[in-house]
Formats: sequence, structure tokens, C-alpha cells
Amino acid sequence: MNKNGRREYMKISQMEYFSCVCRCGSITKAAKELHISQPSVTAAVHELEKELGVNLFLRRNNKIQLTEEGWFVQERIDGILKSMDTLNRDLNDFVGQKNHIRLGVPLQIGSFLLPLLFGKFRQEYPDISLEIEESGAIDIVKKLLDDQLDLAILSVDSSRIWDVEWTHLYNSEFCFCVSKDHELAKKESVSFREACSCPLVVFQEGFYINERVQQLMKENRVVPDIWMETGQLHTIKNLVIRDGCGAFLLRDAVRMDDQICALSLENPMRAEIGLITRRGKVIYNDARTLISFIKQELKR
Repeated sequence: MNKNGRREYMKISQMEYFSCVCRCGSITKAAKELHISQPSVTAAVHELEKELGVNLFLRRNNKIQLTEEGWFVQERIDGILKSMDTLNRDLNDFVGQKNHIRLGVPLQIGSFLLPLLFGKFRQEYPDISLEIEESGAIDIVKKLLDDQLDLAILSVDSSRIWDVEWTHLYNSEFCFCVSKDHELAKKESVSFREACSCPLVVFQEGFYINERVQQLMKENRVVPDIWMETGQLHTIKNLVIRDGCGAFLLRDAVRMDDQICALSLENPMRAEIGLITRRGKVIYNDARTLISFIKQELKR
């Protein structure tokens, strides 16, 4: 123990130096093999003896010989170093094989991003497999924090998330979507109150857009005519196209739908799209490859 009564623990370097001295039978030879100075080896051995409270070597006529305690310590330390070497090799093998990525994507973002990932990315990186989780942003954040996902791409205000690392990807907006034949389709923008005068189909709880719309309804003291709450994007689109409903959707989600008209709100509902990881989580090389690919493709 040190002078404060706390137990001192052996350092890896001390164990490696001690093991090398035992193997070489000489501090001088050990210093040469380790490519460090002889005093550094001597100091490490003395410090180890001090921490353990035993003499590890008998020193006679410039020669060293292991004591009984030294033999005991050598056997244990060699076992520890061997286990550490095995751990490092196994970990390197594990990291090298970490080519399975669990990616969380909200339905609206996934509608245009997933074809890109399962098309071009798979062609360029066939050895990297993707496991996609599509659900609401709030549920995705929970799974990310529970280590059920490696990465996520979300339309969530970064200030609301405290235990993640956030990387900005691009800016978008939530729009009010109607069919191209709807009476509002000719307008470039609508007020939130005007949008809520239409029959609405909305996402159910667990979706970030649901929270934002509910908050705006309270702020504007609007009592909406909600026809349905659902967790399915295609259901919302079908009701918009066929039944004259309106819906608040991310502009990207209807980018390829020529039967849907996306109207900006007079007070824009901005959406920052970003890539998040759990704070402190190690990002493996294959995940970095995916991140770089997504960033590059979004610039096109």
C-alpha cells in the first residue's frame, strides 16, 4: 500500500520488464532486448518489489537469481501476460470481423435512404452486412442507448439528446402533404391552423413528428379532425392520395411520390437530419465506412 493507505497495483510495463529479466537472466540483457536503458529496468523491478513487499531477486557478484517469492511471482505474471496476449489477438480478430452494422432509421428517412443502402452500398461493400431497424425516432433512440443499435439517422433536435454523439448530415423540413388533386395543392404554403382544418392522418406515439405536431396543436389551440393514427408510412400516403386526408411528413419521405404535394408551412417546421451513436461507444472501421458513404452520397 502507498502512504495514503491505498493498494498499489502492478503496471503492465513492470510485469513485462520483470518477465524479460527472468527470461534473460540479466538486467543488462533485458534492457537490450527491451530497447530501454538499464536503469529503467532496474527501477521498474525495484518498484515492483516495493509494491509487492517481497524480494524478487538475490543479487550476488553482479548476478541475479530468483528468490522463492520471485519464482512464485514469475509464474503468475507469465500467466497474466500470456492471457493478455491472447486477449489482444482475440480482440483484434473480433474487431476485424465486426462487419455487421445495426442501423436505426425512422420510416420517413428510410423510405428514400434504404434503397440507396441496399443498392449502391451493398454493391461497393459486399462484405458489410446491414441490419435495419425501422420505427419511430423516439423508439430508435431508446434502442441505441440500450446498445441494441450501433448507429441511427434521425430527424431529432440534437439538444434533446444528451447521451449520444451527434453528427449533422443535412437540413430538411416537415411539410403538410395533400394529394395533387386537393384544393390546397395549388398553394405554395399553408398556415398550421389551415392545415389542421383538413381531416388528418398522423403517426402514432413513438414518432418524433407526432410530438412536434401535438405541441403545435396545443400552442395554436387547435382541435384537429384526426381520422387515424398509424405507424405505417404507406398507410398514411394511401389515405392522403385516395381519401383526401392531409399529413405532416418529412419532405424527403414524399420526394418520389408524384401524386402527393408537399406544402411548406408558413412558419417552417425545420428538421435537422443527423447521424448519432451512443456516447463513448467504439466505432469500428466498417461503421466508419458506412458513415463516410452516407455523407458522400448526401452531398450529391
